Amino acid sequence: PLPIPKLKQVWSCPKDSHLTTKMRFTSAALLALLPSAYAFVPAKNAQHNTALHMSGTESGPPYSGPKVKPLLDSVNFPSDMKRFDIKELKQLAHELRWEVLENVSKTGGHLSSSLGVVEMTVALHHVFDMPEDDIIWDVSHQCYPHKMLTGRKDKFSTLRQAGGISGFCKRKESEYDSFGAGHSTTSISAAQGMSIAKSMLNKRKNNCIAIIGDGAITGGMAYEAMNSAGYLKNRMIVILNDNGQVSLPTGTQSAGGTRPASQLSTYTSQLLVSKPFQNVRDVLKNINQLLPSETLQDVNRRIDEYTRGLISGGTLFEELGFYYVGPVDGHDMENLVGILETLRDS
Repeated sequence: PLPIPKLKQVWSCPKDSHLTTKMRFTSAALLALLPSAYAFVPAKNAQHNTALHMSGTESGPPYSGPKVKPLLDSVNFPSDMKRFDIKELKQLAHELRWEVLENVSKTGGHLSSSLGVVEMTVALHHVFDMPEDDIIWDVSHQCYPHKMLTGRKDKFSTLRQAGGISGFCKRKESEYDSFGAGHSTTSISAAQGMSIAKSMLNKRKNNCIAIIGDGAITGGMAYEAMNSAGYLKNRMIVILNDNGQVSLPTGTQSAGGTRPASQLSTYTSQLLVSKPFQNVRDVLKNINQLLPSETLQDVNRRIDEYTRGLISGGTLFEELGFYYVGPVDGHDMENLVGILETLRDS
């Protein structure tokens, strides 16, 4: 079986900006995503996985994908996906995964990193509105599904070829490539800068999403960006793709390999971003301001922080000023779409 990325996370920053009194930020959010064991399997076993074997789609010989890909063929740009329901989004992800595999097997390229983010890529482009919204892929070696959904699938035979499309995001190649990369640890800083610029320009929408891996997030620039995000309180979303497949292993086992997603994590993730939960927290924050001393207020804040930390394991990111959500199954389309929509609208 091919190696599959495992965990992702999202953060959301505080509400009042230090930059301007006209804008209000939701601050950073951290979303954790885990893939299922059947994130990718040969076609002959695909009937055991609804994410890979969809009714009404005829498959070819063993170890081959569907003979036709009707939904993928109908998608030239992300706007073509907006009308799809969850079942169709799952079918699209199934077709997209095989399209990546079939093309990269001919041209070469970063295969497992792209296969591991198929559902997340589909969910992101369904929920957000590129190019008005910005999606920044750290390193961007996992961008093949993104490129196929943004007007370039017919050019994939030229991937990494002379005169062909790049194996990484490239701004002059497409307006859907928000940030050029090819190296690591820059995505959070880039998203932060874009978010600040949009706020200063009084943009109606300000959705900047950074996707960073468990290897890249060990770099100092990532923590520098997270540290300043907690101070500047700008609105952005960071997805930590903790896949346990670090190119340069740090010697520490990834959390994604030891902490499986479950019904409990699904429930708590939905709970932490739900309006009733946030409304209760807002009420408690208002009550907190009425407490007679700063000491009692600080104790109350820490109870809130560590309670959520015990539920979801996000205490480190909370300390940096982020609002943690997760871990979440990175191949659970329905859950992904619901959480991303809640974060988008919060």
